[in-house]
Amino acid sequence: MKKQPTRWSLQSPQSELPLKLPVRTSTLDVVVPYKTPELTAAALQYATKLGEGLNIRLRLVDIHVVAYSLPLDKPSVSRQHLEDNLRNLARASGAVIYPELIFARDWEAGFRRALRPGSLVLIPIRKSWWRSRDKRMAERLRKHGHQVIWVEYE
Repeated sequence: MKKQPTRWSLQSPQSELPLKLPVRTSTLDVVVPYKTPELTAAALQYATKLGEGLNIRLRLVDIHVVAYSLPLDKPSVSRQHLEDNLRNLARASGAVIYPELIFARDWEAGFRRALRPGSLVLIPIRKSWWRSRDKRMAERLRKHGHQVIWVEYE
């Protein structure tokens, strides 16, 4: 007697195999350093377009350098004035932005302290054909493990 081959059915009712897709709840940390109002506004506009449909946390970080002759908690510019500038820029962009004001002795060292490991950094850079200070800083940030995108502005 010859044995019949077994046939397997791959179809089953929907109720038996519920489709569950993995849901990612983690957020992408996007950091934009404050440079000038025009450059920063261009970077924020680029960041909002980049983050459409994604779960991003957009941070606007302003590093204010305080002279060594002054204590860090007593800068030469009013803290309220700097915070108002950040809030106005964040409001003008129309996106949800988390502004941060940091006082430091060195701009780049203060900015690196504000970054989390593996942050995505959007650096607003004025368009030029030579390697500017900001482009060199972007290379150093990449060496420290961060992802950097230049946002060139004319």
